[in-house]
Amino acid sequence: MFSYSGHGFYVACALGLLSLASIGYLALAAIGTRCNPATGSVALLAVGFQSLASIGFVALNAIDVRYVVSIGCLTAVAIDVRSVVSIGCLTAAAIVVRYVASIGSLAHAAIGFRPLASVPLLSLLSHFLTPSKC
Repeated sequence: MFSYSGHGFYVACALGLLSLASIGYLALAAIGTRCNPATGSVALLAVGFQSLASIGFVALNAIDVRYVVSIGCLTAVAIDVRSVVSIGCLTAAAIVVRYVASIGSLAHAAIGFRPLASVPLLSLLSHFLTPSKC
């Protein structure tokens, strides 16, 4: 079993998820959940995703996600994550990301990102990304 403890009240831990639904104010859906531990009001579930749907104001899409890292109010999705890259107030965990869709007003589509380099217009989302706003 793969598990990851995120920052603040976020926790990522799961196996064999096929899709996501709603938990609290986040839109998370779970089919085939083998492990679903929650800390605080949010549980992030993540190993073997087929798809990752809308999460609050953040929409992430992924295939075969093995690693989900929660960052303040934003959740970054990665496949075979090997490093964590600091981008301003955003810490993105992403190497070999196969597909990342729109993140707020940002739209990213990527195959084989090594690593997730710059996030344009990040300042537009900074008030969402600060832990005090969570």
